[in-house]
Amino acid sequence: MTAPAPADVPILQTASSLVVLAADTYSSLQALPFGGGPSAPAPLRDLLAAALDALARARTDLATATRQAGGRAQTNADPRYTPVVEQALPTVRGPGDVVGLALTLEDVLAQTLVADVVDLSAPEVRRTVAGHAAAAARRKALLLTFQTLLSTGRAELVASPPDLAALPPAAGTVGFPDVLFPTEKASPATEGAVR
Repeated sequence: MTAPAPADVPILQTASSLVVLAADTYSSLQALPFGGGPSAPAPLRDLLAAALDALARARTDLATATRQAGGRAQTNADPRYTPVVEQALPTVRGPGDVVGLALTLEDVLAQTLVADVVDLSAPEVRRTVAGHAAAAARRKALLLTFQTLLSTGRAELVASPPDLAALPPAAGTVGFPDVLFPTEKASPATEGAVR
């Protein structure tokens, strides 16, 4: 197995900082009645729970790769997006707000991982980071679908299995708006580096 190079450290630390922020935010959202509580749509509750599990794995994988590259594992939340979350959390008033905030974080996380994976030196680390990028992109697709359904004013449409006859036409395609995955919102590789 090829060990990651020291040049990988800031990339891995930035990715870790975004994962830490997403996990912390999801924990906060899960504690809300309309996020993880009884008034939340079941698929949204399930997504938050599954995301927390996936983000815990990502955190462990990224910390291991960072240490193998000779760096210190990042345990702090991303400095650029933490204020965004701190400002948004008090304004979360329903499932649509939960989805909107989660979507912002998943979009930045996915775009950052996609943008930076090519710069990692070790094939094993690239595969791991690409896998976490794919997981964030899947969550983003689900969140985009939830956002479309919630925007109809009919939260009951966010159901599993869905009432296919009641779904708006965009529900089948809104989760995949891009032919090529965008990276313009990717965080700079050094944004979450431990200093």
